[in-house]
Amino acid sequence: MSEQLALLCQVQEADLEIARLKAALSGLDTGEALRGEIAGLEEELAALRRQVEALEVDHLDRTLELDTLTEKKSRFETQLYSGRVSNPRQLTDLQEEVSMLKREGDRVETRVIELMLELEQQRETLAAREAELAETQARLQETEGKFQKTSKRLQSEAAELGEKRKKLAAQVNGQLLKRYESIRASKGNLGLARVTEQTCPGCRVAIPSERLKAIKAGRLGETCDNCGRLLAWGGVIAPSEPEE
Repeated sequence: MSEQLALLCQVQEADLEIARLKAALSGLDTGEALRGEIAGLEEELAALRRQVEALEVDHLDRTLELDTLTEKKSRFETQLYSGRVSNPRQLTDLQEEVSMLKREGDRVETRVIELMLELEQQRETLAAREAELAETQARLQETEGKFQKTSKRLQSEAAELGEKRKKLAAQVNGQLLKRYESIRASKGNLGLARVTEQTCPGCRVAIPSERLKAIKAGRLGETCDNCGRLLAWGGVIAPSEPEE
């Protein structure tokens, strides 16, 4: 293989590796989904807290109402059973008042119990959502930390490789490099493919025997008749798997 072709192979490998690093960088989890989840939980928590607050106010009001009814009923019962009231009409009125207060007190007491149970349930739901929020916030912190660390590494590697690629490209014949760049721009970042069999690795079309001999001999400028990519013999130029 000629020196120029070997250099161009290194340029292509650098281009593919830079592309891999950029793809890995763009594919990193920035925590955006978790931030959306947190926003939803915070909104839900705000609504739950308002509900709990309203229930607490209602529960307190009904409890005070029940205390008032109980105290009033107790006063009427004291009058009724004190023996100081002998008028039948007054006794009947007192009995009716006590009965009415008892019914009203039973109704309010039932509501107080209902509110207490509902309040307990809402408080449990609130506590569960608060725990879920705390756990999600911890996950976001971990994700953001990992993103910062990994993105910094990938950017550093890409920058370092970019400098290496620049130095390699500077050693390639200007016309050959221009031709390579033109092909690469139109062929998904693969302007040069390394051949290991009688098919072009770029498009999988068979390579004529005479051309294959020329490629094996390392002749510069051989291309695929189908896809137009530059061809070189030996190995496979392909990006490696991204590291997390």
